Amino acid sequence: MHKLILDYSVDQEIEKYVQTGEGYNWTSFDVYNPEISTEENVIFEGSTQLPDNSEEAMWEGVQHWSSLLSQIRCVISDAEWHVHIDDHVLFWDEEYLEYDLSK
Repeated sequence: MHKLILDYSVDQEIEKYVQTGEGYNWTSFDVYNPEISTEENVIFEGSTQLPDNSEEAMWEGVQHWSSLLSQIRCVISDAEWHVHIDDHVLFWDEEYLEYDLSK
């Protein structure tokens, strides 16, 4: 799972944006300490903020982070998952093993 999070890292994009102002204003994905979960029986928990300096940036962020979470869900497959963007719940597509962003 750690490798997946590294593979989806946006640290270089963040650094570029800080240095030049070009690109999206990304925020890294933060995995919470599993020993300090917000609810009982939570085995994985994290969050990020979507880039919001353009509509394109926000949509790119939704696709990027939902792809990461799809990959992680395939690794931790025998758990109950709750994924949302603000108050919008993302629905899992069992056939394609990814979050369906059309709903």
